[in-house]
Amino acid sequence: MEGLTIVEFQPKHVDAVYEISVEAFPLPWAKEELIREIINPRALNLVALVEEEVIGYVQCWYTYEDADIINIAVKNNWKRKGIGKVLLQGLIDALKAKGMRNIFLEVRVTNLPAQTLYKSFGFITLAKRERYYISGEDALVMNLQI
Repeated sequence: MEGLTIVEFQPKHVDAVYEISVEAFPLPWAKEELIREIINPRALNLVALVEEEVIGYVQCWYTYEDADIINIAVKNNWKRKGIGKVLLQGLIDALKAKGMRNIFLEVRVTNLPAQTLYKSFGFITLAKRERYYISGEDALVMNLQI
């Protein structure tokens, strides 16, 4: 997409990331938690920008050879435009550069668009975690070897 850039999450992005998380998740992270992630030495957090507007983000934690995608979300009016795909590819590239070998994530069993995205990158389903989310919904545990 023209004009789209992926950059590391910075303090100036906190308000916009928080607003997207409120749209996307029943229990969004507090702004203070987002700020802590910026300085977390084991976190890789990226934002998608169009003309300096934050339109999506991805949060990831990593150790040794493994990474866990914590959250990925796109602003409602930018969904279904390939932003999630670009964010995920940017994250995978950055994790490869850091020597990661595995990426794990949990996704709601009802979130078929996200599952389709992850499968398009080669993620496979490893297991199901029952009642994983606060709503009681199950999660699929997915993995990608990179």
